[in-house]
Amino acid sequence: MKKLFLLLSLIFAAAALHAEIRIYKGNSTSSFDCIGTYSQRKLYRGNSTSSFDCQFTLQNGKIYKGNSTSSFDCAATCYHGKLYKGSSTSSFDCLATYYNGKFYKGDSTSSFDCIATYYNKRLYKGNSTSSFDCIMTFSGEPSAELIFCLIFHYYRGSLL
Repeated sequence: MKKLFLLLSLIFAAAALHAEIRIYKGNSTSSFDCIGTYSQRKLYRGNSTSSFDCQFTLQNGKIYKGNSTSSFDCAATCYHGKLYKGSSTSSFDCLATYYNGKFYKGDSTSSFDCIATYYNKRLYKGNSTSSFDCIMTFSGEPSAELIFCLIFHYYRGSLL
């Protein structure tokens, strides 16, 4: 199972490197509802790809604040299907877990701890795949790392 997850992560990561992905609010795909653009390992605000609008940089399993790749700016680490605080990979610092298209709080995979579900280029609240619970829609296939980044940002109180 771990090998399959790793293979899928590598495929998604390779595809994401070459494609620009737009992220839209809810079920929309209107340019007016574009809340973010992912291009060349960087997540930008809205339709922009300006360095001034860079929110996060994703590189080698790390999520950095802004345009930086300095260890001082490491906000989170993605490692073996888990998201950790800062540069840590300690189970004590586990913020979220990815398993079978679902994202869970902390180190859990209990349905009670499901915070988001990824299905068909959409991210939904909790275990739902109802259009009423759609948080965001993607123009392409995002990596688990990108979704972790968005969840990290979303649950920190702001949505790009």
